[in-house]
Amino acid sequence: MSPVASEARAFPSAEFGAEFSEGRKILRGGGGHATRDDSFIRHDAYFFNDGNVTFLIDGTLYCVHRFFFSRDSVYFSTRFARLGVCDHEALPTIISIRDVERNDFEALLSILYPANFEAHELTYKQWKSILHLSTRWGFASLRKLALNSIRPPTSHDRFVLARTYSVDHWVLPALIALCERTLPLSLDEARQMSLEDVVLVARVREEIR
Repeated sequence: MSPVASEARAFPSAEFGAEFSEGRKILRGGGGHATRDDSFIRHDAYFFNDGNVTFLIDGTLYCVHRFFFSRDSVYFSTRFARLGVCDHEALPTIISIRDVERNDFEALLSILYPANFEAHELTYKQWKSILHLSTRWGFASLRKLALNSIRPPTSHDRFVLARTYSVDHWVLPALIALCERTLPLSLDEARQMSLEDVVLVARVREEIR
C-alpha cells in the first residue's frame, strides 16, 4: 500500500503522492502540555520538550523524536532526508497529516514510547491501527510486531486483514475457517470484501455442503 499523507507545501514530492505543507513556528517550552498554541492543543503524553519533529493531527500537536521515524520508516526517512536538516536539529515547521486518525497515530506512538517494556497490552483495534500505519509508512519492524501480536476475533476479520495488508500466509487458513463455519456471510461482512472473494467464499461453501 502506498503511503499518503498531507504534509507541507514547502517541500513538494509527487513521488510520494503527498507534500510537506508549510507549518507555523512551533512554540516550545512551558510546562502545560494541555495548553493551546493558537488553535492547536499539545498532546498531554506525546509532546516532548526535547522532541525535534512536530506532527499536527486533527488539531492536536505531537512533538516527538525524528530518530524513531528516520530509523524505522522507509517513508519518513526518505522524506526527512530531502529536508536538508541535520538529525539533531528540530524541524522549524509543523507537519500536518490530515488523513490519519489520532487514535491510530497514538497507537503507533505507544509502541515507540512504551509505558511497559515487558508487555504491550493493546486491544485488537489498537494493533489494527499499528498494522495499518506501519504498512502504510514502511515501519517494517512494527508491522512484523503487529502481525505477531494481533488477534483477529473472527475468521472474517483475519481474512479481511490478510487481503488488505497482503499477509499471504493468512489467506488460506482464514478462508477455510470462513467457509467451514455454520453462518453464511452477513451483508456487512460482504461489504468489506471484494466481489471476487464473496463469490469465492460462496462457491467453496457450496462445495463443502
